[in-house]
Amino acid sequence: MHDDTAAREWYDRLHETLGAHGVTVPEDTPRARRVTVPWRREWGFWHLDATPEQADAAVAAAREAGKAWRADEGARREALRALADAVAANSEVFTRLISFENGKLAPAAAMEVGASVGSLRLFADAEIPVEVLRRTETETLRLVREPIGVVVAITPANMPLLMLVNKVATALLTGNTVVAKPSPYTPLSALLLGALAAPVLPPGVFQVVPGDAEIGRALVEHPDTGMITLTGSRAAGKAVMAAAAGTLKRVQLELGGNDPAIVLPDAPLDEVLPEIFRSAFASSGQACVATKRVYVPAERAEEVTAALVRLADAARVGTPFDAEATHPALTNIDQYRRVAALIETVGADGGQVRTGGVVDTDEGFFIRPTVVSGLGDGAELVDEEQFGPVLPVIRYDDVDAVIDTVNSGPYGLGATIWTADEAAAEPLARRLDVGMAWINRTPRPDPTIPFGGMKESGIGREGGSAGLDAFCELKVIGASGGAA
Repeated sequence: MHDDTAAREWYDRLHETLGAHGVTVPEDTPRARRVTVPWRREWGFWHLDATPEQADAAVAAAREAGKAWRADEGARREALRALADAVAANSEVFTRLISFENGKLAPAAAMEVGASVGSLRLFADAEIPVEVLRRTETETLRLVREPIGVVVAITPANMPLLMLVNKVATALLTGNTVVAKPSPYTPLSALLLGALAAPVLPPGVFQVVPGDAEIGRALVEHPDTGMITLTGSRAAGKAVMAAAAGTLKRVQLELGGNDPAIVLPDAPLDEVLPEIFRSAFASSGQACVATKRVYVPAERAEEVTAALVRLADAARVGTPFDAEATHPALTNIDQYRRVAALIETVGADGGQVRTGGVVDTDEGFFIRPTVVSGLGDGAELVDEEQFGPVLPVIRYDDVDAVIDTVNSGPYGLGATIWTADEAAAEPLARRLDVGMAWINRTPRPDPTIPFGGMKESGIGREGGSAGLDAFCELKVIGASGGAA
């Protein structure tokens, strides 16, 4: 059950801690912006938005700091280790803060914090390779990796700490400096990270500049920023790409997904459906790689739908202080309204809401895990990324037609295939126009593998060697006589 005493104690404690670090301000402060607690709407935190002039100053400081920062790889690695230690030492505060600003249940928030610490430590020890392309008696050619310069990191609300840390760790390791603009819905984790980084990083190396689209635009268009790394919507990615074109900046865009789960006729449903349900509804569907639609053989559609309904009915939405809660509130009112509106389209598009729907309460942004049947391709809920706890189950007669349908849409982030014969699924996985195809498993956070999509789901990759190279300029150094 919900422990209101513990919730209030942590609410007060976070106000005190964030205030001591300069993260929050009194609500009557000019330019103060409110961060609403998604599961208790009357609660909130206030912080200062940056001005365009402050964004400009941050870029100037980052550019100046980069001159020394890029020159000492050993110091960069030690700084990343020190930052990891600082986050680990404040892991409980970060866990609760994520629960308050994002809404995540405590286990998911703790997992995000732990993954963030792990990512910092991983990149502190990651290799920056120097490759010998050719060595002969008359020449040596090497490929070296050098920093791009000032990197602008624009991050989303759904993983307010981990998404930022992954970008920052890669950028700092490779000798870049970072100016971060977090989501205006969830800036507090980023601001606290910036405060903790101040004693362990040289001034100007990592700065957090909170604000809305005006600040993002100022950073993207700034002539002295060299790279934009964004995790966000397709619309945001297109806006960033257009704004960055004026100075031909490097862009790394991890955008939305409408990931299908394709259930083949031989799939063992008792094993498969709990995994699909978890993928679709973890964090109430607020993940770019969440399963957004399920394609099932027509003859098994009702069996699949009924099983998913049972799983949904056993779920419980609630607060981070509700020990029985399995699914959180949505992170902000705008996403809540969008998902609620999508549910309203189901009947008009010929579908049926089998279970779930909006929770009738003014306390928070709660929507129960919602299972929908009777829709087909062309319905808004099927064609668009809902980014919420609503899952359409779609019948099919021909799996080749499903592949064609998936490939014909604008999204290309990921897909899962479920079957008793993994070897037979391999050719289907190869045919899907997605950046990541998974057979009998769902994606998990892993900074050692390249993460990203095809088509309008993004440009470039995060993680792995490809993600490291994204933050580097590749330079060939050649010397005669094999002396290099």
